Amino acid sequence: MKSISKIVVLNFKLEWSERRSYFSLLIYVLSTVYLSNLVFKEQLSVQSWNAFFWVIFLFAAVQAAYRSFSYEADQRFLLYYGWLKPEHLILGKIAYNFIYLWILALCTTAVFGFFAGFPIKDPWAFITILSLSALGFSAILTLVAGISAKAGNNPALPAILSIPLLYPQILTLSHLSERSLTGFDWEINARLILVIALLALVSLLLAFLLFPYLWRD
Repeated sequence: MKSISKIVVLNFKLEWSERRSYFSLLIYVLSTVYLSNLVFKEQLSVQSWNAFFWVIFLFAAVQAAYRSFSYEADQRFLLYYGWLKPEHLILGKIAYNFIYLWILALCTTAVFGFFAGFPIKDPWAFITILSLSALGFSAILTLVAGISAKAGNNPALPAILSIPLLYPQILTLSHLSERSLTGFDWEINARLILVIALLALVSLLLAFLLFPYLWRD
């Protein structure tokens, strides 16, 4: 836990030293939500609100997680070799991205609520869905960012690899979140919540098991 917490704190310090990444994502969310609201002339339906939310959050999450290994030059990777295990490194990166994406999801929801209304009928269900999405997205996107870092930090690689891997989660999340906008029944939707939780857990286990092989290369 100490190694994982050190990685989380280190990433916050590195990102805060170059705060433009935070502000660029915030500007992206603000501009896309505002333009969507202008196009639909403040008459977004529940289905459109839900669809736009996940499209904007997905691409913001890809951009945020792409920077996971952007600070790791060869010298820093050599430092990590002697400092901690690869499992600790990937878990620390996933923990940082989980916090980052969870806050980003809440900010996106707040911006949508300000510009396009707040049609959520069950806020607790929506927050639960956002938490599970942040966990699943962070696991897959962090692993993809690690692959991209080892492949020369190709900016197109994370988007190409992550979208197909995230498709099952996005499909289930969009169905669930739409129900939280129109009226959510916990008993009826318990199976879908379990599916999302299992998908997030499988993504976390895959990142935990596969990253050491990537680390050795």
